[in-house]
Amino acid sequence: MPRFFIDTFDSIVAIDDVGHELPDEAAVREVVRKTLADMLGSEHKGRPAAQYRAEVRDEAGMSILTASVLIVIDKAPERKAAEAAA
Repeated sequence: MPRFFIDTFDSIVAIDDVGHELPDEAAVREVVRKTLADMLGSEHKGRPAAQYRAEVRDEAGMSILTASVLIVIDKAPERKAAEAAA
């Protein structure tokens, strides 16, 4: 079974030097989806925005795919205006 390496990037860069044995690209996509969802679930509280990215390489070091998630949490425009006027 081929081995794929999933490097992740947010405020920390994590280079995968162990890899995952997965049967095909569909399985790789599922692992990447779960990885990004887990990263999003452990989102750093208090940050108004965060971007999470994963890059997948095969055993030869060739790029297979990239995936990213961006989350922005912001106050409603009306609330911003009210706070600015205060």
